[in-house]
Amino acid sequence: MRFKIISCITLVISIAIIIIVLTIINKRKTEMYTDSDLFNEKNTLTVNLNDTAQIPWNSVDTSTNVIETFAASVFGNLIETQEIKSSTNKYILIENYSCKDSKCIIDLNKEVKFHNGRTVTAYDFEFSLIRFLTQKREDNFAFTILNDILGIDSVQQSKNETKNGITYPRGILQGIEVIDNFKVVLNLKRNNPYIIEKLNTGRLPIVPIEELQSDYIHWKHLPIGFGQYKLIKSDLDKSQFILENLASENNHKYIRMIFSDQDIGDIRFLSHMSDSKFEGKVILPTVYVNAGFLFNFSTPLGANENFRHAISFALDREKIAQTSPDNDLVAEDQMLPSHSILQKYREQIPLIKQNIVLAKEYLNKVPKELWEDKTLHVHSFWMLKKNLNDIEYIQEIKKQLSAIGLNLVFHNTDFNYTKFKEVDENVLWWTGFDSLSNDPNRNFAYFTKGSFFKHIFPQDNKEFENLLKNSNEHFMEHPEATQKLSAYFKDKNYIVVLLNVKKRFSYKKDRIEFLEPQPNGIRMDLWKIRLKDDNIFK
Repeated sequence: MRFKIISCITLVISIAIIIIVLTIINKRKTEMYTDSDLFNEKNTLTVNLNDTAQIPWNSVDTSTNVIETFAASVFGNLIETQEIKSSTNKYILIENYSCKDSKCIIDLNKEVKFHNGRTVTAYDFEFSLIRFLTQKREDNFAFTILNDILGIDSVQQSKNETKNGITYPRGILQGIEVIDNFKVVLNLKRNNPYIIEKLNTGRLPIVPIEELQSDYIHWKHLPIGFGQYKLIKSDLDKSQFILENLASENNHKYIRMIFSDQDIGDIRFLSHMSDSKFEGKVILPTVYVNAGFLFNFSTPLGANENFRHAISFALDREKIAQTSPDNDLVAEDQMLPSHSILQKYREQIPLIKQNIVLAKEYLNKVPKELWEDKTLHVHSFWMLKKNLNDIEYIQEIKKQLSAIGLNLVFHNTDFNYTKFKEVDENVLWWTGFDSLSNDPNRNFAYFTKGSFFKHIFPQDNKEFENLLKNSNEHFMEHPEATQKLSAYFKDKNYIVVLLNVKKRFSYKKDRIEFLEPQPNGIRMDLWKIRLKDDNIFK
């Protein structure tokens, strides 16, 4: 009997010790973040957005998945990002729209309100589209995003008008016509059924003018929009941001956005070099960001077509892609990805094969004083903390180019230098373009006059401009016009594309109950993620 009592006592003590240990472990987990006491694990979904710390609402120097995911949550969406509508359509601004004959008629949802309580109107829609047009063309993405709208090539001086008690700058873009508080007409230079999808971007969010400073760029306080989440805390030093859930249908009260190359968070957006021990792993098969070299056309070397040809033919794209152990790199040589809805607009020929003999022939046509016995410094917009020169696929690229006599050194992203400057001796840039839109002409538009990327194409290139114009006007009728554009772009090597990078993320299965289908891995709908509610130690 005594033995049984001692055994029971021992068992109780053992259970107590286990509970204490688990509680301590859990407490340490919840105290991993500086605000864990206020936003604990029980009601907070922690999302690790990127290896590299960024300000998630910056309209320029922010990686696409960061700004788009933040914007979808906080600034809100113009349209539902999937065919099946959710019950949260009060966070979708456009109720219905019709685009045909170079005109879009848009009706706004009258129930949508900014986080400050004010109803979103057509005047806010107009202001938000044009506010960056007050800057220089090459300082922002707005001119390229809006390049389908009439008047974008000759923006007008704004005139202040007061509507609903709020003063707006108006009249900048002739193609935007406000009919009343909830109806807008967009007059287009050409018919583009994807124009609303194109405008649904975190780089051009719909925002309230009264919350911005007089430059229309910087915020007076924290950024606000009309999304399902409100930003309530921002720690720029620690790169941690707290979003409060405004939709009752979600089971997490808060989202904590963090940036870390450590394996932390409930969900972690993975770069192709990140490794994670989380049990849940997802690779999205048809969502890409491409990768390759841009050239500085303001330099003799970057503008030399033989130099660009030499780089393209020197590279074995298949071998470079095979360096990834996660099967998330795909060999590529065109702007438009081969495994997507855009593939029909590509030039329909096989992938370029490495040809060292031909590469050397092209390079020998380039003045030797420009490249021989020189080290070419390759700067980047590529969000990895690991030294780029230590990455296996970069090492393979350097090795293959050294075989023809080109020596490269890569530099990690510097947020003070994210594109070629006005006077710049650097020739090469390593970066890529996402495939967020179904508009096949979207990324080609970055290689035209007035683009944010000012020096990556030859000035006054009438042939390219005519091909792009023709593609814009006819891609809906037949793909041949865009195929010709894609072929010309590749043949001229305006960007030497080497890879497509599949989007990946990992998650903790003991924390995440399920992940509803996502529209893509770039603009992720965080409200579709649910936390498990079975942890007795929370």
